[in-house]
Amino acid sequence: MSVGLRLKEERKRLGLTQEAMGVACGVSKRTQIFYETDSVGASAAYLAAAHALGADVTFVLTGERERLSAEDSELLELWRAAKPPARAAAIATLTKDEAHSSSVAAAPRTQFTDATIGQQFSGDVDLTGQKLVIKAPRVRKKAAH
Repeated sequence: MSVGLRLKEERKRLGLTQEAMGVACGVSKRTQIFYETDSVGASAAYLAAAHALGADVTFVLTGERERLSAEDSELLELWRAAKPPARAAAIATLTKDEAHSSSVAAAPRTQFTDATIGQQFSGDVDLTGQKLVIKAPRVRKKAAH
């Protein structure tokens, strides 16, 4: 695929007409047509303006995508703002790995399965799919004499 065809593809992806893209990038509709038919190469000023519009100029020039989709961009921003435990949890979820060996480790978890727990337990307990029954201690009555 030629540079002109990739430029046309980006213009269409942005939902712009040849005239609208040309005007927004500082050229006429006729010049836009020349660019898209590879009759003339686009200038650096045109490409900078196209980039500002949201065109993936790396794709236009090389055929390789560079810009992130809106969803990917949002995910990246959330990742950058996340604290280390949240990042570790995201990695574990995405890799389906409960104990990811990342340098950013999640808090350790203890899971009790079919077990009797004594009077006290503390910490981060994973009770997914478990039933937790807490009974009050038995009070024994003193025998009457």
